[in-house]
Amino acid sequence: MKPAVVKYIGRLLRVFLGNGLLAYGIAAVYLPANLAVGGSTGVGVILYEFWGIDPAVSVFIINLALLLAGWFCVGKEFVVNTVAGSLAYPLFLGIFQRLPPFPLLETEPFAAIVCGAFFVGAGVGVTLRAGASTGGSDSLAVILNRSVHFPIPVVKMVSDYGVMAATFLLTGGQNLVFSVMALAMETLVMNRALMMGASQLQLMVISDRYEEIREVLLKEEETGVTMLHGDAGLRRIPGSVVLCVIPNKKLFHVKSAIHRVDPNAFFTIAEVKEVQGQGFTIQRIPQPVGK
Repeated sequence: MKPAVVKYIGRLLRVFLGNGLLAYGIAAVYLPANLAVGGSTGVGVILYEFWGIDPAVSVFIINLALLLAGWFCVGKEFVVNTVAGSLAYPLFLGIFQRLPPFPLLETEPFAAIVCGAFFVGAGVGVTLRAGASTGGSDSLAVILNRSVHFPIPVVKMVSDYGVMAATFLLTGGQNLVFSVMALAMETLVMNRALMMGASQLQLMVISDRYEEIREVLLKEEETGVTMLHGDAGLRRIPGSVVLCVIPNKKLFHVKSAIHRVDPNAFFTIAEVKEVQGQGFTIQRIPQPVGK
């Protein structure tokens, strides 16, 4: 099988996984607990409260309408990138609505809502990480941005929070605390899912013995380094700064190696959210023999 086909299938599976997690969190926890939700799901809840329309059906119709609008306003590329998530989410939502609510919802509502927020946040994060979306307000924001140049964050904020406010009012003013808590938790989980496995630590080492530190990091710690040239701020002596990016588990050993070479070395440690390129997402260059 061609690598491009394998990559496409893997991406499609991640889109289905993300939408499945999202749909389960909404169907098994959010809807039975009467939590306020935004986007097309919130509109579906409103339609259900007024006319008894199945939320899965209304969400499917809304997402399909937005796909058609996106085709005419944005182009076929928009449809290709969003069709899987836009159609998979209401399909999973319809399936999970027919299953019993989350087991802890009646006995331990707080724990159940924590689990629901995890499912929702992880689902959205996995879907976005795969380069897709779940439709709804995401699609609306892109359409309005491309057609009338409305800022995407503003459209998403107004649509999501406007729908959430409406669904909250329909619940009779109940579960406000749980709704806010769930929104905060799902946002945190979504951000972690987006960055999962991608964050690393960046070290910048300033020392007169930069060549020795370079050799130790390359050979003993098997860590890639980049040499940045600069001058000492006080003495104006030219030298080099050793820059390296490492996983968290290597930090102790790298720090020990640096201190062993130069106990007076100055270095900073910062967390970077994502790392791509040689040695990380691309195969590392083998070190020349004898160097």
